[in-house]
Amino acid sequence: MIIEKRHFAKLDMAYAIAAMEIDGRSYCLCASEKRDCGCLLIQPETGEVHKVWDGPGGVMSVLPVEGEQAFLSIEKFFPVFDSAQAVVNRNEIHFEDGRLLLKKTKLCDFPYVHRISLISDGDETWLVGGSLCEKKDFVDDWSHPGGVFVGKYRQDKPVELQEIYHGLTKNHGMFVHEGKDGKPEVLIGASEGILRVSREAGKWCTELLNAGETSDIWMADFDGDSQEEAAVIQGFHGNHIRILKENGADMDCIGELPLEFGHVLWAGQIMGELCLIGGSRGGERELTLYRVKRSARPEFEAYVIDKGVGPTQICVTEMDGKPRIFAANHGAGDVDMYTLSW
Repeated sequence: MIIEKRHFAKLDMAYAIAAMEIDGRSYCLCASEKRDCGCLLIQPETGEVHKVWDGPGGVMSVLPVEGEQAFLSIEKFFPVFDSAQAVVNRNEIHFEDGRLLLKKTKLCDFPYVHRISLISDGDETWLVGGSLCEKKDFVDDWSHPGGVFVGKYRQDKPVELQEIYHGLTKNHGMFVHEGKDGKPEVLIGASEGILRVSREAGKWCTELLNAGETSDIWMADFDGDSQEEAAVIQGFHGNHIRILKENGADMDCIGELPLEFGHVLWAGQIMGELCLIGGSRGGERELTLYRVKRSARPEFEAYVIDKGVGPTQICVTEMDGKPRIFAANHGAGDVDMYTLSW
């Protein structure tokens, strides 16, 4: 594999990253978890860097909104778990005479929110969020479980949250995909397992899968049976990627890969092949791509994309017919792009 790395910008404690389109052009968006640190918008073709804001920081997610020139952000979630004042904001951006203009609107207060998604149900769009906990008496207090909250999303209008599930701790991962009925389904990882959230006939449905403590989740068909399996980081920031296959009420492990303080997980087609990407914030702090050979117990061929960078999040996209990986390299304090070819 040929890997070309391009460094875009320094951003201390770079954490959240996404690709979005503005005024018909592609951009990379990256924000920091550091208190009073910024959010950058980068044009990957020219390398031009725009500062979106200087603070408050504590950004856990940046989520582009389909059909809008805007993204949602979790802010004021500061290290370590100092997030009782966390909020979800909507950020509308455009350029005027070469200047970036930002309109920021607070959608809701959301204490300890760690991940958010948007799903549509007919003409309605819903914000779905998972919290780490309900409250904390001290940093390592996990005795007050959090939950999953939803609220109608309507651009600049406040979101009124309602809790649809209580009893999740250390929520870290959230993945939206098409469920078996063709409707959107949200999978949420936590200490208690994986919570499946869907909306049917105007009502919210939840099901807790017996998967063990789960951080991050990504779905793909790893064994070639035309059914998706769950690639997960197990343990909270755990040291394993495991491929889990549903077997009734249980999840069977059909494959395993190593991590250290695992924080990045992605799976999908790259150059016509199924690939899995994992990233570690501990040890060698590597970002690694695995080519997957589908079988009852999948086989993996590893390629180290980079090391010493400690990635927190990545975004995989395609530009000019080539796969690109945008990376928030937290350990190095960098925003980087990797272009891949065989």
